[in-house]
Amino acid sequence: MEKTRSFFEGFINFFKNLFFAVVGYIRDTYRAYWAMCIATTCFGLVIVASATRTADSHRTLIMQILAVTIGYFGALILSNIDYERLGELWPFVGGFTLLLELSCFVIGSDAGNGADDRAWLIFRVGGFGFSFQPSELLKIGFIITFSYHLSKVVRAGKFKNFTQIMLLAIHGMIPVAIVAATGDQGSALVFLFMFIIIMVGAGLAWYYLVLGLGAIGCMVPILWKFLMSNDQKKRFTAVYFPDRGDTADTLYQQNLAKTAIGSGQITGRGLFKGPMVESGKNYADHNDFIFSVVGEELGFIGAVACMLMLFTIMVLTLRAAFKSHDEMGKYICLGYFGMISVQTMINIGMCVGVLPVIGITLPFFSAGGSSSMCMYFGVGLVVSVFMRRKETNLRLNV
Repeated sequence: MEKTRSFFEGFINFFKNLFFAVVGYIRDTYRAYWAMCIATTCFGLVIVASATRTADSHRTLIMQILAVTIGYFGALILSNIDYERLGELWPFVGGFTLLLELSCFVIGSDAGNGADDRAWLIFRVGGFGFSFQPSELLKIGFIITFSYHLSKVVRAGKFKNFTQIMLLAIHGMIPVAIVAATGDQGSALVFLFMFIIIMVGAGLAWYYLVLGLGAIGCMVPILWKFLMSNDQKKRFTAVYFPDRGDTADTLYQQNLAKTAIGSGQITGRGLFKGPMVESGKNYADHNDFIFSVVGEELGFIGAVACMLMLFTIMVLTLRAAFKSHDEMGKYICLGYFGMISVQTMINIGMCVGVLPVIGITLPFFSAGGSSSMCMYFGVGLVVSVFMRRKETNLRLNV
């Protein structure tokens, strides 16, 4: 009898503690951020469902929901972990994510998308298979490790020291170079802008910024000559120098996207009623070109709503950065802000034809398991920073 009572008391205490833990989390968490990210994701899932309704019997939608669910629970876990502790684990975080990316040189694939890269890892278990893009997880690893590195330099008062700046630059350029070498120039560009935004946000002296931008400018010819394929070069020349040759084939995808967006006019052709989607002519309209589906089916109003939701997430991310109680938290939020903002601008820019096609997903909208899952991991980091905004920083002493 006594054992039975003890069992039930333990059972009741467990659920009581769980209840108070959940209530406490809801009270302390970044509720507006969660609400906006989840609302944007739901909007994205509806658009993915429309974009794939005639293609693959809901397989893409199911995989997207699964990826978002994994990412969501991963974000919950990360938000409950002190981000400074994650920084102290930088050898493991950086080593693991970098090793995954390096494995692309050995077993990497283009995942059957016809791209000239080796940026994907293919996993097969029995009759089931899925692909994973390590560069997406490397973005999260970079945000953690670089923020930790930079925060130590800043707290030591050495942010103007040339040697320290060069070490930070090397840290920042390692993922850029490795990812670019796999053929994924789009993701490499995202890493580059994340690095620049974090450094500028940390207060980088103007002369270092000028020096860095000059170095990047000097690297452009090398990138063009040795790292970019002929197809990638054509995408640039077709957009910016259309008079240099026949651009019809190169711009075919973008022209279809622009046609779809323009046909939506103000209110759109109707959700699940887009003729371009129905025809299946617009390749990749469920991932890289999903904004064209928004424009066609929901029109100018839907496109503006999409951009406003993403802009709100960016603003809320910056709010968390400004409220952070320490440097590392601020840099984490700036890095994630850079990741979302750059991907958004590049993706929408290539859909409307003002930027070349470079294979960048639209955050929270595009179908893509790796991108969607890791996007939520970043959400978890931002929420972790926000939840600890009132703490007194006692670590990272140099």
